[in-house]
Amino acid sequence: MAIYKEFARLYLEIAKKDLELAIIAFNRGDYPEAVFHAQQCVEKSVKAMLEARMKYVYNHGPALIPLFEETFRNMWRSDYDVIVEALDYLRDFYTSTRYPKLVGDRVLAPWDIIDRDTASKSIDYARKVLDIATSYLREENII
Repeated sequence: MAIYKEFARLYLEIAKKDLELAIIAFNRGDYPEAVFHAQQCVEKSVKAMLEARMKYVYNHGPALIPLFEETFRNMWRSDYDVIVEALDYLRDFYTSTRYPKLVGDRVLAPWDIIDRDTASKSIDYARKVLDIATSYLREENII
């Protein structure tokens, strides 16, 4: 049990750093980088919550939604809907913020795809999910 709590605590600590990096990137106009770190913040916040429930998670992305829903089904709260929304919204940004993408007959760079509004919405989700995860870990006496 103690090892899961330590993973949960560390995931949350790293998620906070990702949010800080997202905000820094946003402020310098690097919107793909901002979205990438916001996505990472959400993912690590969710992993912190899952670790608190003794669920070790190696994979990421779309697999987190069903695992999160299954794990928290019996203790669902309305704010958990925000987590699912955030995971769903950010799931495709893991690669599109880092690599060129073929769209039609054009190859686009991440900065051609990710705009300020997308970055702002991503950071908003990251803040909300981090707050929810922080509250949950406090309730569980992990932090």
